[in-house]
Amino acid sequence: GKRSSTQSAGSWDWDNLRKINIFLKYSVNCPDETIREKYNAMAYYLRAQFYYDKLKTFGGVPWYDTVLEDNSPELYKPRDSRELIADKILEDLDKAIKNGVETKSLNEITKWTALALKSRFCLFEGTFRKYHDELELQSSADQFLEKAVNACEKIMANTTDFGIYTDGGIDAYGNMFISNNLSKCKEILLFKDFSYDLNIKHDVAMNVFSYNTDLSRSLMESYLIKKDGKAVPFSSIDNYKTKTFMETFEDRDPRYRQTFMYPGYIRPGDAKPFIPNLNLGGYTQIKFVPQDPQQNQWGCSYNDLPLMRLGEILLIYAEAKAELGTLTQADLDKSINQLRDRVGMPHMVLSELTIDPTLEQQYPNVNGNLKNAILEIRRERRVELACEGFRKDDILRWKVGKLLEMPQGVYIAELNTVFDVTGDGVTDVGVFLNKESVKPIYKKKVLYYLEEQGEKTSISLSEGDHGYIILTNDITNPKKFIEPQYYYYPIPKTQFTYNP
Repeated sequence: GKRSSTQSAGSWDWDNLRKINIFLKYSVNCPDETIREKYNAMAYYLRAQFYYDKLKTFGGVPWYDTVLEDNSPELYKPRDSRELIADKILEDLDKAIKNGVETKSLNEITKWTALALKSRFCLFEGTFRKYHDELELQSSADQFLEKAVNACEKIMANTTDFGIYTDGGIDAYGNMFISNNLSKCKEILLFKDFSYDLNIKHDVAMNVFSYNTDLSRSLMESYLIKKDGKAVPFSSIDNYKTKTFMETFEDRDPRYRQTFMYPGYIRPGDAKPFIPNLNLGGYTQIKFVPQDPQQNQWGCSYNDLPLMRLGEILLIYAEAKAELGTLTQADLDKSINQLRDRVGMPHMVLSELTIDPTLEQQYPNVNGNLKNAILEIRRERRVELACEGFRKDDILRWKVGKLLEMPQGVYIAELNTVFDVTGDGVTDVGVFLNKESVKPIYKKKVLYYLEEQGEKTSISLSEGDHGYIILTNDITNPKKFIEPQYYYYPIPKTQFTYNP
């Protein structure tokens, strides 16, 4: 199937590459050198992005930088190696950086977006080679990580154009994702511009808000908790596993309540606090959900969507430095701790980091003398970039595909009773074994069942009569992540017919 988006993961589709190569073939006809170089730089950027997407999806693929004809023998060539594709992507990015527009422009491709893509790609490829020992490419991992650091430094040095967005104080983080106009936001390197007046709108708010998907227990636990002036893991707190929905919000990193729906949240346009949809199992997302009732309808949102922002660059910088083994406190202060400052969280202090067993369990293959820093930076990345589309790639490049096997949701302390999720002291919602288990006093509450007419419903509890919500389907058909096969998509069968 063809997809028009650049994220055509899983599809063996080459239309966009052909368009780019045709452009590069004929752009020589443009007599104005400045204009020609500007648009060539954009084309090189787009070709790098195209192949980065293919590399993430399939590993090695055929490299084409010319326009093929019907009878070109190269149509039938085998796949090129991962190494060749990665080097070609770097060549294209370097051309895009060299000739890209210097001036900051937030919805076109410039030198700065090319630097950002280079840092993103180099972190991906460097860590992929480091952790995927089956490729036997570890010896070349560091050169990619160094290039990532270098590209980040160039962006970080441009303080005239770029800086962490802090308008609105502690709420600045959440505000950045519901703004109707990011064109003046210093943190943004590239955004998708939506507009009410031009009727360019999207569906993000409706898709994320308790409709299609929910957030996992594992993400919820990633947000640190403030204790005695320090930021400590949520999992270091007594009884963290059995805290109620409301208790999980006490003293947490403010990004938690700016990403997850908090108790008492009133959906724009509603009169009463929203009751989470437990059929989805997890926690309701409010990141990207505008404060305006008009926008919270299908096809009606026009908040601008960030595609690249300085926050990501700072995280790439810290992670690449930690993976290289060169990370210092000064590096943390100009990267991670800027993100912590924005939300008023205590700093990450290298000398005080201890190993968090939960993180160690998630990422068993991390070692070396900066192990605890790498783990802590991965946590920060997950929290800061939550719901922005990075998590799957991160799981793949870190070689921890097993994390995808059994997602868990909200903790339910006991069956057949109701609890408060809105924080007003009145019970709202409960999970019951079946309709027969409901006492008459509970009839007006929002009720969910584990069984209907003797059949299991879509949700179950991890311990049977209490525990985390898990989807029944995950129990009856457990997800199996096969290593290393599932780190790549299969090449579509039809392609073997065309080219054995």
